[in-house]
Amino acid sequence: MMMSARPNKSLERQVDSVMRDTRFDWLRTRRSRIALVAVMIVVLVVNAAAWLLIPLAGIVFVLIGAVVWWALRMSVRVIADLPEEYLDERQNQVRDRAYVDAYRWFAAVTLVAATAGLVLFVTFSTNDQWTVTLSYGAAMAAFWTFEGLALALPSMALALRERGE
Repeated sequence: MMMSARPNKSLERQVDSVMRDTRFDWLRTRRSRIALVAVMIVVLVVNAAAWLLIPLAGIVFVLIGAVVWWALRMSVRVIADLPEEYLDERQNQVRDRAYVDAYRWFAAVTLVAATAGLVLFVTFSTNDQWTVTLSYGAAMAAFWTFEGLALALPSMALALRERGE
């Protein structure tokens, strides 16, 4: 019995539909993709602040972030999310390079956050002790910021890397 290169026919139809879809071509221009990346960054930052200040607003920004993430994915034709067998050789290379970039960016953001935490600890601790009280809003701010980064960075990297449609 021979295995098909594309075993899931339903997914194959969805992929083909997204690849041929022209409804979102206005999102696929260089200017639109850069704007989407900028909006996603702003949403992530404002989302974190909202959770800290007004948790109900944080929920609203999570939903706004989901819409911007969806638009980012459509702007790059969901290439960052597709398995290898649904992409041609060039798309695979572009996707793999975007994941390398996204990993580096995520690692950089995480290291900056960890370094800031360490600097705060060293600066404000007494006798090498510091009691940290984490509020619900602070936990949600951290979670949704890093969740958003993890989900959006591959598409953001593709959006910034690709010149044309």
